[in-house]
Amino acid sequence: MCNTDLQQLKTITKTETTTVPSVHADTVYALVLNAFKHLAYVEADCTSASAYIAQTNIFAQLQELYCSFAQSTDYVSLDSVMQCFTNNITYTDETWLYTDVVNNTVLESVKLQDYTYLSN
Repeated sequence: MCNTDLQQLKTITKTETTTVPSVHADTVYALVLNAFKHLAYVEADCTSASAYIAQTNIFAQLQELYCSFAQSTDYVSLDSVMQCFTNNITYTDETWLYTDVVNNTVLESVKLQDYTYLSN
């Protein structure tokens, strides 16, 4: 190999762009507000206590997600948002925890069951 062959060698960096479904920061903020509104309902039985814990966890995770990206970007992946719900909803009769929070947002059309399996 001579010097002219080495001069022709170059390092090429390939980058790929992937497209992921995302939602705007304003939508995540609306979810945080909706989740906060539903924290006012507490009852004395253990089923309600379990639902309240799930509600507070959803609120906390949405708020943490919002704070983690809101200053740097306008969009967050839909998977990240849905994870806040799927981490806390296990049974089909708990889907109201999702529907109450996404009410009147663009996520109303997103099905929770597309992101997790719910037990009966």
